[in-house]
Amino acid sequence: MECPGYQQRLQWSTKHERGSNTAVSSPENFKQLVTATSEVILKTGQSSSSRSPTARVTSSSSPGPQSDGCLDDGGTLVPIIKRDESPGAETNIQDVPEISILQPVVDIPSFLIEHWFKSVCGSWSALDSDVNPYRTLTHQLWSTSTLVFYALQAISAASLVERLPAVIRDTARAAPTKATEAIREGLATFFTSKNAKFPSELLLALFCMSSSMAWLESRDLGLQYLRQARGVLKTLETWELSDEEKRLFEFFRGCLIYEEVLRSVASQDEVDLKNMLSWPEPPETALIKAAPHPWSGVSTDMFRLFGKAVALCRRSRNRWRRNDGASFRFLQGAMKDIEEATSVEEALLAINTELTDLVQLPIQDRDLHNTTEAYRLSSLLQLYENFPDLVTKRMPNLADADAATVWNTWITPLALHITTILQGLPVSSMSRIQPLLCLCSGSGLRFESKAPMTAGRQSCLNAGGGGKPAIATPCSISPEPEAPLLDPAVTPHSIKILQARYFLMDRLEQLELSLPPKPIDVAKQLIRAVWSAYDEEIGTPRRTRWLDVMSNTEMYSIFG
Repeated sequence: MECPGYQQRLQWSTKHERGSNTAVSSPENFKQLVTATSEVILKTGQSSSSRSPTARVTSSSSPGPQSDGCLDDGGTLVPIIKRDESPGAETNIQDVPEISILQPVVDIPSFLIEHWFKSVCGSWSALDSDVNPYRTLTHQLWSTSTLVFYALQAISAASLVERLPAVIRDTARAAPTKATEAIREGLATFFTSKNAKFPSELLLALFCMSSSMAWLESRDLGLQYLRQARGVLKTLETWELSDEEKRLFEFFRGCLIYEEVLRSVASQDEVDLKNMLSWPEPPETALIKAAPHPWSGVSTDMFRLFGKAVALCRRSRNRWRRNDGASFRFLQGAMKDIEEATSVEEALLAINTELTDLVQLPIQDRDLHNTTEAYRLSSLLQLYENFPDLVTKRMPNLADADAATVWNTWITPLALHITTILQGLPVSSMSRIQPLLCLCSGSGLRFESKAPMTAGRQSCLNAGGGGKPAIATPCSISPEPEAPLLDPAVTPHSIKILQARYFLMDRLEQLELSLPPKPIDVAKQLIRAVWSAYDEEIGTPRRTRWLDVMSNTEMYSIFG
């Protein structure tokens, strides 16, 4: 399917504009930049047979100083032509123009805009299609808005910096500065103008920047952009909006909720946690009938419940880590946490996602259903891990059981079930929202016991049947080679846990190939550290939670 960004006929709409006085100031050469970029993007629709087979971004094929490109003042990528200076070598001046033809100069803004439409937009949106609002909006606005023009370059460069460092590194560092300056002007105009139009390009740019900061620096959560987006949407609540503007408002509000949910896992700021904890539970009817959000895939109501569940767990773990004694205030806060967790649990349990004709659904609808169910169960899993009283409420026979028994009979089986759902979800389907599911399901995978390394190790590896190892290596369990070589006792339950751990690590490694790699690498390090901490607690009271490990190691990022 041809995406809108590559159609031969570029077209944009201004029918919803309220006035032209809200546009941010453009650079003097903005029209020339747009013209040059348009020409390059239009040419990408031509047959590949009309291109030279060697035309490419210079220096992307092989690293090293001899193949490095550089940026000149015009923002173009200049090929370096190396001359053979060895003794006896002849220099043919006619070779120079021939090489220049084979390796044409690449205009960086054009290349980055093209890359946005060709690759970034599809992976950035969990539910991409030719009617994806981000795809249609950027198609309409990139050539008329400096906000969008610079924001698309910034997010596109950030997505490439790890894979084309020699070519893109300087651009990736400079692009956010230009985008941020355009955003600053756009915000000032929006909040001061009496005739401001609906700020589609401003919100689009803010979400581009809030998402992509972690692609450059894994622990940069882009909160400064997200909080501004929250303020813009709060202001829009007081506006009288047209039907089209209402549709855009609901779309961007869903984007804000998804982005805030991602921060519910990683943000250390109490303001962000308080914001998510203030979210009301949506009514049961809304959850059952909720449509998938066109950007995040999962319904906004489901993400809101997931975010609130994680925020409750974060607040509870923070409370326990900071506790210096069983004071009345501490106990009062702990009881409040349990009460709110019960309310969220009941809302999650009230959702009926069972479909009798699931097999008959189209593949995309089936994946949407499975992903939604995985997030519902992951929300419950987080609550049960951090509030075991909820488990004993559902299973009174566990009221006097120790923590190990609760995990073995309730929490770990739930984590294994979520992993099974993920196994049925292709790595290419809604890939952006899979890393967080991998972390959540992995957080429940504790072994019940362990034994010194014996022949049982090989028994675990060969558990797949037919003499073929079910997994290649158990090294993903512990990241430290010097750790004691202890294996889980060989039971059917421990084999399932071992296989699930391997699958989740393998899935993260696959996602690392298609998504910006820095946040995925952090997720891999974090889940290894969590499993290592869990394995150290086998046979002892199970006090460690994965949120504690993340807090203590500062292994956090935007996992989506």
